[in-house]
Amino acid sequence: MVLNRLLGRLRLVFALTETSGVVRRYFSLQVFDGAMVGIGLVFGFYISGLHGYDSALRAVVSILIGVAISGYTGAFISERAEQLRRIKSLEQATLREMGKTFVAAAGVHATIIVALVNSLSAVMAILVVSSPYLAASASKAPLEQGLFSSLLVCLALLFLSGTAVGRTAGISALKTALQMAGAGLLAAILIMIVETIL
Repeated sequence: MVLNRLLGRLRLVFALTETSGVVRRYFSLQVFDGAMVGIGLVFGFYISGLHGYDSALRAVVSILIGVAISGYTGAFISERAEQLRRIKSLEQATLREMGKTFVAAAGVHATIIVALVNSLSAVMAILVVSSPYLAASASKAPLEQGLFSSLLVCLALLFLSGTAVGRTAGISALKTALQMAGAGLLAAILIMIVETIL
């Protein structure tokens, strides 16, 4: 019952602020970016010789903090400006002050939701992708096993994200999924090449 009311309120907020598409795009983009950052971290750890669990964990946590703050702040400022522009446009069209209306409040709520989605999507993706490598490092398992597992998780996450993007956009889900997964695989290959050269 409570969940239904919450979902209904969210749908109303998205309808009033026209942000459902924004949330979907931010989620997909940040999952993609987060997965790329995660696999870059893991390959960087392995190739550079940073094999200690404590050191790797500290590096991941530092990246997560930076990504979380950056993702939230950037999206909040951008979406807040967009919502203020929308409210001003409505005020001009209706010739009335809307600062204390539900429409204005919905704009504030939408801004926070968009910022949280933009921030937490990337954080989640980095955590999911880096966890297998961190687990292997913590358990003293072969790091190659953790590296391969992280790569598989990254590709699976990108494939699922691409599938969702394709279905939402009404285009080929398989094609979009393969494109995103292919980008992840290409990134891993390029990282190995660059790290080997350096």
